[in-house]
Amino acid sequence: MSRRPRGRGRKPQHNTNHNKNPNRSVDSNGPDVRVRGSAKTISDKYTSLAHDASVSGHRVKAESYLQHAEHYFRIVQEIAEEAAAKAELHQKEQARIQAQKQEQQAQKQEQQEQQAQAQVQKQEEQTQKQSADESNDAQDEQADKPKSRSRSYLNRRRSNNGEASETEAQTTNEASKESKPVTKKLRKPKKAESSTSGDEPALAE
Repeated sequence: MSRRPRGRGRKPQHNTNHNKNPNRSVDSNGPDVRVRGSAKTISDKYTSLAHDASVSGHRVKAESYLQHAEHYFRIVQEIAEEAAAKAELHQKEQARIQAQKQEQQAQKQEQQEQQAQAQVQKQEEQTQKQSADESNDAQDEQADKPKSRSRSYLNRRRSNNGEASETEAQTTNEASKESKPVTKKLRKPKKAESSTSGDEPALAE
């Protein structure tokens, strides 16, 4: 029963269950070192270790550190791209909400303007109707005034005619009274006395 070799040939173990939060602390198990921190911190650490190993002449360790640094650098880039995409989506959503609010405000303002115009038009119609009613009432009053004047004139004329007819009747009565002949009663002669009657035969002889 063979055992698996340790150390050499072993792939570096990385904590792939990382969160997309760039400030989240993660653990990284390198070739011979363990690094803890954010993805950017780990990437910078492995880059520094690769530089030190290259200076000291350990090319294999330097390449291994550079691979680890590149891995976490890609994670940092992914996080940054996702954050930028989220920010862009958020901006678009905010712009859409703002445009929707502006549209609603414009519609509301337009409705208010239409209501104000309708109210002004209604007031103008009421004013025109009121002025028309007043003019009609004035015309009716002007039309009624001549009738009342004519009626009063006719009444005065009738009264004048009645007075004139009464005056004429009185004058005609007076004229008829004046035109009648005055008839005086003639007195019949009295009979002669007896003496007078006795003398008449003597005068006849």
